[in-house]
Amino acid sequence: MKLFITIIFFIIGVKINAMNLLDYKVDEKKITLEDWKFFSDQVMGGVSEGKTSLKKDQNKLFLRLEGSVSTKNNGGFIQVRKEYQIKDNNYKGIRLKARGIESEYYIHIRTKKLFLPWQYYAGKFFVSKEWTNLEIRFDDFVKSNFYQPQKFTPSEIKSIAFVAFGKDFNAQLDIIEAELF
Repeated sequence: MKLFITIIFFIIGVKINAMNLLDYKVDEKKITLEDWKFFSDQVMGGVSEGKTSLKKDQNKLFLRLEGSVSTKNNGGFIQVRKEYQIKDNNYKGIRLKARGIESEYYIHIRTKKLFLPWQYYAGKFFVSKEWTNLEIRFDDFVKSNFYQPQKFTPSEIKSIAFVAFGKDFNAQLDIIEAELF
């Protein structure tokens, strides 16, 4: 019995200390992801194309990022990004439940200390065709430029993006759960 109660408190504690990243907005029978924006390398002359959409799997909504990533014209990315104001420094990383076309994908974090568009911290992860639970710890994120600070704190996060990046490929990334933990 004590073990059962301990497990229940552990599960509740994990969820209380998590911050959901996928917020949905219901407006006149239309459901949208709140404040998530699609970007591609076309903002800098690249030719990658893509889109984001909301889909359903067994009555549960998920975010889909899909498109053709091309490194032509010094490009090579598609992404969906949202800005955040995080006050708590106790988060250790990002937990996802994801699937997609088997490949590597990234989470890009921009902080208040980064001003140039090519500055970010990248956390790499791999997906398969089946829903998979993933955890990417902030300590495992890699800075994009040598002159950035080595690490960041959660309260410095300005935006979080899910990204298909760095090579020529057809991308499809589905995210059904995403939270800070």
